[in-house]
Amino acid sequence: MKKTLLLFVIALLIVSCDDKSKDIQMTNVDLKATSSDWVENVDANGLNRFYSCHFNMPEITPGVFNNGMVTAYIVLDSPSAQEALPFVRHFQNTAGNLWTQTIDFDYAIGGINVYVTNSDFAVDPPATLKFRVVIM
Repeated sequence: MKKTLLLFVIALLIVSCDDKSKDIQMTNVDLKATSSDWVENVDANGLNRFYSCHFNMPEITPGVFNNGMVTAYIVLDSPSAQEALPFVRHFQNTAGNLWTQTIDFDYAIGGINVYVTNSDFAVDPPATLKFRVVIM
């Protein structure tokens, strides 16, 4: 009797287990910000300069915002690769100037903002950058 009951419980557990992974929906959206798309931002004193670009993303629904996940990647051309944001790189120009560039993002229902900040707070807007957003 105990063996029969044990087999019944095991069978019930196996049947009642639900594979939630089949319910996961994933969407990839490719974005591109040209040099003219970047908006310059500074604080009230005209300091702490950074650039931002807003993208409308109807794919970021209230359900995604409250229960899902949004990740973003910068798409690099050379070498051809993707790297998760935040993306931090250190640079030096031929004059010996050094700076660090940080690219990060935030999102809300219906949209995503991408930010570019240079450690030297340079005035030049970023060049064209490509991104991939993954929504689950």
